[in-house]
Amino acid sequence: MNQSTPVLQSNGKGKWGVLAVISFSLFMILLDVTIVNIALPHIMTAFKVGLSSIEWVFNVYVLVFAALLLTLGKLGDLFGRRLLFVIGLGIFTLSSLGCSLAPTFSALLVFRGIQAIGGAAMMPATLSILNVEFSKSQRGLALGIWGAVAGAANALGPIIGGALVDAASWRYIFVINIPIGIFALIAALMVVKESKEPGTNRHIDIPGVLIISLALFCLVFALVEGQKYGWTSPTILILFAVAIVSFIAFIFVELKTAIPLAQLQLFRNHTFSAGNFVGMVQSFGLIGVIFLLVLFLQIVLGFNALKAGLTLLPLPLAIIVVAPFAGRLTDKIGGRWILFAGTLITALGIYLMSNLSGVTNWTNLVLPLAVCGVGMGLVMAPTTTVVMASTPVQQSGMGAGILSTTRQIGSVLGLSVLGAVLQNQLVNNISNGLAKYPQIPEAIRNQITNGIQSGGLSIGGMNVPSTIPEEMKVQLITLFKDQFAHSLDITMKVGIIVILCGTIASLFISSHVRSTKKPTEPPNK
Repeated sequence: MNQSTPVLQSNGKGKWGVLAVISFSLFMILLDVTIVNIALPHIMTAFKVGLSSIEWVFNVYVLVFAALLLTLGKLGDLFGRRLLFVIGLGIFTLSSLGCSLAPTFSALLVFRGIQAIGGAAMMPATLSILNVEFSKSQRGLALGIWGAVAGAANALGPIIGGALVDAASWRYIFVINIPIGIFALIAALMVVKESKEPGTNRHIDIPGVLIISLALFCLVFALVEGQKYGWTSPTILILFAVAIVSFIAFIFVELKTAIPLAQLQLFRNHTFSAGNFVGMVQSFGLIGVIFLLVLFLQIVLGFNALKAGLTLLPLPLAIIVVAPFAGRLTDKIGGRWILFAGTLITALGIYLMSNLSGVTNWTNLVLPLAVCGVGMGLVMAPTTTVVMASTPVQQSGMGAGILSTTRQIGSVLGLSVLGAVLQNQLVNNISNGLAKYPQIPEAIRNQITNGIQSGGLSIGGMNVPSTIPEEMKVQLITLFKDQFAHSLDITMKVGIIVILCGTIASLFISSHVRSTKKPTEPPNK
């Protein structure tokens, strides 16, 4: 047998059963990314932490997730994709139990990091298993269903999370993973076939792992804490410098290493490169928009968690409907123009919802959210299709790992960059607004501004000193809500610019994905 051909240890089960198990598990992994968003204000209150701290509940997961995806994707190729998938499921399920029982904020962050290790072991395997399992003629449909599940999980997270938070507590957003994880583990052992690359050198690029992890950590930490420390402070500038140098060093090391963590040669294929960039931009927009709207709906409009989640419902519904259709259509006409249209429609949807105020009615968000969902649905599945179609089958784990990594980097940047822009705008706008209240002592104005700068927000808005008269408190909270909405408008326009960069990148994608050649094509099932 050719050593480059994936070895399948068939257990007689059908590929559609494999797709069902993979989709079920994928839903759990990605649900845990956005289900946390809806609970952030409640976790913030429970542990008495600020905005810059609470972002780490999300960021520590995505940071560890992104840092390990390439390594664990390659391990799956070498030692068995089902093996890594099952191990990841076990770690994810047990750490979810730890998150649900976390007695302190620090303990919660530790268990979130462990949970991310499990997710990182599972995520590349979901794509590489499907890439091996399905022939080229059916891969677009399978990945379209994969994309629909991914989009639904990302966007349904706030709704499911809202119901759990309101009905019980924020801890149940982690409890829900335990029965799902156990069921998925049993099903995976029964249905999913093993596949791996025999005869391949099993060397792990430790320097590459360490360097890319350092780069991601420094970048995310600087973005999250920049407002708190000051964007020109030595700490933040050093972190940005280390991130840039580390990324450059990673490229240099990977090009010189005999067996690299990431085959950077894959990026010579313009379809692979552009597809990964569009995937990163799409995640930036999805996670960023959901994060911003959750804050707006709960902090400004005063919605409870469930109502906030239900308000976002048009977005996941549109994704669920559009994504499978987009995946199937990519098989027929290629991905370029579908991705071009998808990113453009996503930018339009964000623009339509960017004119917010402190008294915005939730009904005004229905159409913009639906438009966003259509755009994101057109992007999710075709992105996966074009990237995996331009990746040799024997490197499908690495290709899936790179795509998942770029998507997670996009998620981190979406939350961190847009969160930083929002906080910076909010501090400036609140400072200017407080200047209109000369009767408030300067010391108290500085206390309010410094509180917001350090992330001092709550579900009710900013934390107003108790020494302020009640009538003045009402005026200040109204000021805060108006300025928060105004800051959010500016922040969303930054998101639009990033999405439009993806629109330009989509033009570099091959217009005929199916013409992409692979060294080895898996047999038709």
